[in-house]
Amino acid sequence: MSLQYSQLSKFRRKFLACSFTFLFVTLITFGVFAKNNWFPSTDALSGKRIGWFGSELPSTASSSWNPFAAPLPTPAPQLSKEYIYAGSRLLAVEDAFANAAPPADLAVWRPSTGTWWVMGGPNSQQVAQSWGTNGDKPVPGDYDGDGKTDFSIFRPSSSQWFVLQSSDSAWAPIVTWGTSTDVRVPADYDGDGKTDRAVWRASDGIWYIVRSSDQSSYYQTYGINGDVPAPADYDGDGRADIAVWRNSEQKFYSINSSDSAMSVVSVSQSSTQPVSADYDGDGKADHAIRNGANWIIRQSSNGQTITVPWQQSSDIAVQNDYDADGKADIATWRNSNGNWYIRQSANRNSLRQVQWGVPGDIPTPAFYRR
Repeated sequence: MSLQYSQLSKFRRKFLACSFTFLFVTLITFGVFAKNNWFPSTDALSGKRIGWFGSELPSTASSSWNPFAAPLPTPAPQLSKEYIYAGSRLLAVEDAFANAAPPADLAVWRPSTGTWWVMGGPNSQQVAQSWGTNGDKPVPGDYDGDGKTDFSIFRPSSSQWFVLQSSDSAWAPIVTWGTSTDVRVPADYDGDGKTDRAVWRASDGIWYIVRSSDQSSYYQTYGINGDVPAPADYDGDGRADIAVWRNSEQKFYSINSSDSAMSVVSVSQSSTQPVSADYDGDGKADHAIRNGANWIIRQSSNGQTITVPWQQSSDIAVQNDYDADGKADIATWRNSNGNWYIRQSANRNSLRQVQWGVPGDIPTPAFYRR
């Protein structure tokens, strides 16, 4: 009996020793995996899925824990019909002073899910991309200079800019810039082909810009409280000019980036919404405002001012070049039904009506080219 008891005691001691060793090794292994982010996970901001040992998974992967699981089908957005109203024939005209460019994509950002929905078009695919969370603000732009618009958001709670680069699908270094109450005015101010992170502060009238060319900070006092920032390339040098619309005086004030001269342009009508863009295709942004349903545009090519009534005053202005003729099209997006109403400059100003998006979305048209 004593021999059996001794053997049993040795077995128990050996079992306990092995158990403790296994538990110790397991804890060490878990610590190593956690430290190196080797566990499967899903990023809350971007929706990017990571499998074992940090391997990136496709967005359609059904499970990051089971590498043998069948992929999920690609989800399709709740989209719809497209109606194009035109005359008896189509007429495409490229302005003599304009550079041919691909048409802008119809796109929205959905705050409830943090998802970008890009309709796509010629040479551009339909895309659904998770990037951002509710409370963020979309700030799309070409931050990496590859000619494609990057999915980007500004987070007011932390004043951080998050950019998903289209060139390599990698996250750009996070930049903290501005405050939650600043007006976000990203544009290419230094002419390097990349969008610069920038804000305008109404309380002190200062523009705060991070130049993408050298990552230096630039500050410029321009404008007063009550102005509306309206940056655009008014002098046609390929750089956005710092500019404001002063409704109390019915004037645009801007600084030409080409020679640093100040420009003052009177529109002689009231508005709280500047909609400047190159509507006449001469390579320069036209000073323009929206008064109710009327678009008042001072053409830079000839100095004439035209008034164009378009859709409803409650619609959101989404001017862009949707027909690739080198001219910005007057366009609106209606929140109540998700419809886009585009006045096609290349097609005798005919109406293109497209349903893309749902109430509560934020329209973000741009050259995504996915």
